[in-house]
Amino acid sequence: RAGAALAAAAAGASLIVGCAATRASDVTGTPEASVVATLGTFAAVGDSITDADSRDFAAGDLGAASWATYVVDEGFAFAGGWAEWGATTQRMAESVGPVEADVLVVLAGTNDVAFGIPFDESASNLARIVDAVGIADVVVVSIPPMDAFPEGAEAYNARLDDLARDLGWRFVDAAAGVRTSDGRFGAGMSSDGLHPTADGARVIGAAIAAALRDG
Repeated sequence: RAGAALAAAAAGASLIVGCAATRASDVTGTPEASVVATLGTFAAVGDSITDADSRDFAAGDLGAASWATYVVDEGFAFAGGWAEWGATTQRMAESVGPVEADVLVVLAGTNDVAFGIPFDESASNLARIVDAVGIADVVVVSIPPMDAFPEGAEAYNARLDDLARDLGWRFVDAAAGVRTSDGRFGAGMSSDGLHPTADGARVIGAAIAAALRDG
């Protein structure tokens, strides 16, 4: 799998992303019920930040660098979903299908920001994702920092918060715990300035689990 690399061009130029989708959770899956849902079930849709090092995300074979692992550790059962390295919100909207779960968690938008996709298009795609999955209770999560373009992630998250409020979704700034005051990753939270480490994923997952518990 190729790692993702961001390069910020000169002022006024577009941001370029090299995020290869070399392994995908290519269909919306429903894993075997191997975990007792003591606190409920969740589905997840995302990109490499969600899939991370999972062997088979849709089937519930989650990796240590996937935030979903730590939501499961907190007592929630993973009910399925879709995640792919390099995926934009459009790719997600075209690929996801129905999942039965108590709540849908969407962490999406890093690649949209990197490719310069207007937020209105991202918002439309997010609505399509929610419609396709078919779960009423929706949590949208802030994208983590982008060290090469911190202002891009900050602006996206601000608009995502507004969108969630408008559409009756819950916005969770789970990336706050890995973000420094200058909008970049804190020490030990990322190895490449784009993807969380296992420690970073644990912080994000714990914040998502706390939000799910609070309802």
